[in-house]
Amino acid sequence: MKIETPILALALLTLGPVLKADLPSWRTTRNGVYDTANAPTEWESKLLFETPLPSKSNGTPILVSDRIIFTAEPALLICADRDTGKIIWERSNDLMELNDLSEQKREALQAHKARIADVERSSQKLRSDTRRLERTLDRDPDNTEIKERLEGMYQERESLDAESAALMGDPEFRQFVKPPAHNTNGYSSYTPYYDGKRLYAVFGLGVVVAYDLDGNRLWSKFIEHPDHRWGGATMPQIVDGKLIVRFDDYIALNPKNGDEIWRAPSEVVFGTPAPFQIEGKSFLFTPRGEVIRVSDGKVIQEGLVFLHATRDWSIFNSPAVVGDLIYAVSGVEKANGDAYAYRIPKSLDTFNKKGLELAWHTEVENDRYYASPLIHDGLVYIVTRENKITVLEAKTGKIVYTHEIKGARGTAYPSMTLAGGKIYLGIDDGHMVIFKPGKKFEEIARHSVGPYRSTPLFTENAAYLRTYESLQAVSSL
Repeated sequence: MKIETPILALALLTLGPVLKADLPSWRTTRNGVYDTANAPTEWESKLLFETPLPSKSNGTPILVSDRIIFTAEPALLICADRDTGKIIWERSNDLMELNDLSEQKREALQAHKARIADVERSSQKLRSDTRRLERTLDRDPDNTEIKERLEGMYQERESLDAESAALMGDPEFRQFVKPPAHNTNGYSSYTPYYDGKRLYAVFGLGVVVAYDLDGNRLWSKFIEHPDHRWGGATMPQIVDGKLIVRFDDYIALNPKNGDEIWRAPSEVVFGTPAPFQIEGKSFLFTPRGEVIRVSDGKVIQEGLVFLHATRDWSIFNSPAVVGDLIYAVSGVEKANGDAYAYRIPKSLDTFNKKGLELAWHTEVENDRYYASPLIHDGLVYIVTRENKITVLEAKTGKIVYTHEIKGARGTAYPSMTLAGGKIYLGIDDGHMVIFKPGKKFEEIARHSVGPYRSTPLFTENAAYLRTYESLQAVSSL
């Protein structure tokens, strides 16, 4: 979309020095509360700029100095001017481009990828045929011929899966082969991170890269592929001087060069662990309810959240730490929904003896929770993927109210944020619902801003949003 001159002029007049405060990581304090008195109620009429983007992404932008930095599919890192939306630089992080390969190696790699594609096509067709035959068997459960055919198809699927795994894991080509990813998730759902020295980006190709603010690559590392066919989304973060990332295991890297410091085995998870401290020692509370010591990566507590017996991968969001409490929520559609608060002990001695203390556990709506919890003024706000809000007392877990957002057909992927005394709920069909915080639901406004799955971010004078198609800035004044 072309930026019209009057809108650009308004942007230059409105976005002043007040906006230069950095927002260098996802959801600021990871709780999603922005310390700003102003936040927009109107949207389209307050648009300052809208910059078209080359491809979609679920990742949220970050603000550093006079720049806004964000990702795009499949492995682009983009830097734009935060006042005008003009693209300053973009860098591809495809491993073919990060490595200086000979022509012979490139040809061999292309042939290897072609073999993987052939196997994948055969596998997809076989899965589709299998599902059709299974439906036929449901209608005729005693049909022995269908049962025999299905048994043969299951064996063929196992063989194709094994062949695919062998090709994907071939040590000569492994790092250059694009792993599978769900179209909903993609490869760029990881929000970048800036530590004041280096800009870090992670992509579902299994790569971690570090840049300076001028787009000069400082280092890059292939780590490993994500452990789920949907891809990954665990945000990079610096904790206790270590760059924490996750694809298959939690890994601490040296921020200066990407060298591995420690590795903590983990099962499938999509959210980001929340750091906390006790007497100056750092720990991570993972979305699966594990506690990891940051100094050495040792898992010192686990089993703190319920995991579904057959869908234990259904852990999508990130815990939040507010004061001495850690808040978490997860669930499986039609099976379970659980919200928790764990108390952080004041002393290491108590922690080493007893671990985290369960403050409360409340059963909530049986559904998936893609959005992370928002905590504000003694209340915890959570929302199911089907757009049903539940508000709980932060101290007790008692349910204050529930409210279903009507009129939206999408999924509540974005995490709720609070700015200027207003809560912003995002739905990926393009709905943005703005409502008042408090003990009863009161909608303030509703807008259609274009499909998106990232979360908005706020400064004193403006809000920014990365939709599938564009980067938007909206005046808060």
